[in-house]
Amino acid sequence: MRIAVVGCNHRTAPVQVREQLAFGDSDAAEALDAFKQHYPHAEAVIVSTCNRTELYFARPLHGTPRSPEAVRWLAEQRRLAPEDISEHFYHHEQSEAVEHLFRVVASLDSMVLGESQILGQAKLALALADRHNAVGAVLGPLFTQAFAVAKEVHTTTPIGAGRLSVGSVALDFAGRLFSRFGDKTVLMIGAGEMGELTLTHLLTKHPRQVWVTNRTFARAQELAKRFNAEAKPFDQLAGLVAAADIVIASTGSSEPLLTVERLRHLPAKRRFRPLLLLDLGIPRNVAPELNELESVYVYNIDDLQRISDERRQQRQTSVAQGERLIEARVVEYFQDRARREAGPIISAFRKRLHSIMQHEIEWALRKLKTADEDDCRIMEQMVHRTIHKVLHAPTKVLSDKSEAGKAQLYVDTLKTLFELPDED
Repeated sequence: MRIAVVGCNHRTAPVQVREQLAFGDSDAAEALDAFKQHYPHAEAVIVSTCNRTELYFARPLHGTPRSPEAVRWLAEQRRLAPEDISEHFYHHEQSEAVEHLFRVVASLDSMVLGESQILGQAKLALALADRHNAVGAVLGPLFTQAFAVAKEVHTTTPIGAGRLSVGSVALDFAGRLFSRFGDKTVLMIGAGEMGELTLTHLLTKHPRQVWVTNRTFARAQELAKRFNAEAKPFDQLAGLVAAADIVIASTGSSEPLLTVERLRHLPAKRRFRPLLLLDLGIPRNVAPELNELESVYVYNIDDLQRISDERRQQRQTSVAQGERLIEARVVEYFQDRARREAGPIISAFRKRLHSIMQHEIEWALRKLKTADEDDCRIMEQMVHRTIHKVLHAPTKVLSDKSEAGKAQLYVDTLKTLFELPDED
């Protein structure tokens, strides 16, 4: 099986493209079912976060989908024209795909280096794919190995020291706008995980009051209790925003909740006091045009990249250590996989040769009616010696290629040329 990934992230696609490609859980579930119907012999995992949408897949050597086809398939799932998004996509195969996955799960490819949220998101993505029978003998173990590598990176390098998160970066934006927080009101809209993380960071600044609102009021009450906050009815959203100083929007809404039409008179109502709108939703929860209103400051998930870039330089030593560790683990992954695959193929090849030679011995003995027991023994020894010599070269090649992590092509070629079955 060939391993590949196609996708886009915060470096290759702006937020307006990423929000069109984002998959909610139900969308991903439907897409995985469609994938298996269309590509029954392939495996797939969809990783979709606010910063990336990626399709990891494994296909037979000469099977489908190939990478361009996978990009088209993703576009179709989101009802987009492939030509409108393909320029934002990257694609990797085999060792590059595995290295990319390891880097993503270890948060070396994240907007905020060292954050741990992506690990949980990848685990949920694998669990969803597993429930929909979209993963098998390749992607399941591969993702499990990626989780182990991520843990190793975080425990053996300083990448997690003073761990950064989207919430901590968002707090920096708040700190640049407000010199104190004790007289401020924070409003959280929705129940998104990233919103909760951001609220946790803001609470360290001890704001005067915290409100939580959600379409489902019981959910708002649950979150409010957890944060010692006050739950507010969702139908009062416009008034709540007008009364707040910091708003965290983190919902799964497909359309902006806060728009210019709805909040046009907001600055005057607030007597032009500064209002910080942190839009952590993908798709976006806050219309970017609100940034044009006086004293209103809108920051979306892409804006967090700027502070992240400033901090990235501080972590280059940690990143280099993590990169070296991942490079070694990628090689080990392919060596181990090749050894597992080469062993059964050599065994199947040996059985095939023995079957052929045994058939030929029986044919020869029927022709040589005068052959005695010694003759039979000599012929069998000749067969064993011949098989041993025939197997010597391919066994050595597969062993060497396994050490280099490049045995897959040779294994598949041997299976194809000699019509060898997979061994249990």
